[in-house]
Amino acid sequence: MDRKWDKISVGLAFGIVLPFLVMFIFYLSSYAYLTVPEFLRKMVFQAIFVKLLSLCAIINLGSFFFLYQTKNDRAARGVILATFIFALVVVINQLMQPTL
Repeated sequence: MDRKWDKISVGLAFGIVLPFLVMFIFYLSSYAYLTVPEFLRKMVFQAIFVKLLSLCAIINLGSFFFLYQTKNDRAARGVILATFIFALVVVINQLMQPTL
């Protein structure tokens, strides 16, 4: 990878887009009969959207190791930052959920 791509902003963008891409692939493989808005409504209604998004963020682990091995440390830091952002969203969502 070229050094001009070794920036935190590039890693952050990559770390945010990749989980949504994985979620889109999940949508195409399992729920293609629904439109995208219907799919999102179904995931929110079933209260699994955030859980699915957090699972999709696991793909960032692979991209982090790839960037780290190719000596793109700044971009790898951006991927970690994106993963922390996803984790923060999940924690905030869990705190906002009413408990029974």
